[in-house]
Amino acid sequence: MKTRYIILFAVCCMFAACDRHSDSSSTSASASASLQAQKDYDEQVKRQQTQFDAYDQRVKRTEEQLRVQEEMQKRADALLTGQAELLKRQQDDFARFEKILDAWELQQKQYQKYLDSLP
Repeated sequence: MKTRYIILFAVCCMFAACDRHSDSSSTSASASASLQAQKDYDEQVKRQQTQFDAYDQRVKRTEEQLRVQEEMQKRADALLTGQAELLKRQQDDFARFEKILDAWELQQKQYQKYLDSLP
């Protein structure tokens, strides 16, 4: 009877060993799948980080362009203000010279009348 128990024990151990071997391959397959999933996740995170970095760079370039455009706008406004002041001075000078010319023409007419009145 002891031999039957020993044989039964040996058969059970063999089944358990076979089953354990199946669990081991199943576990390694599961670990391999988990490892692949982790690699895929890491690659996805890297791609997203790369996309975020690219977006940040575009934002920085856009902000720099806006800053440069604002500076150019300020310079253009200053130039426009300067041109407006120069135009006003030119118009004032033109009006002053027209007054001088009118006064000179009036004096010429009066002088001509004086010359015409002489015998």
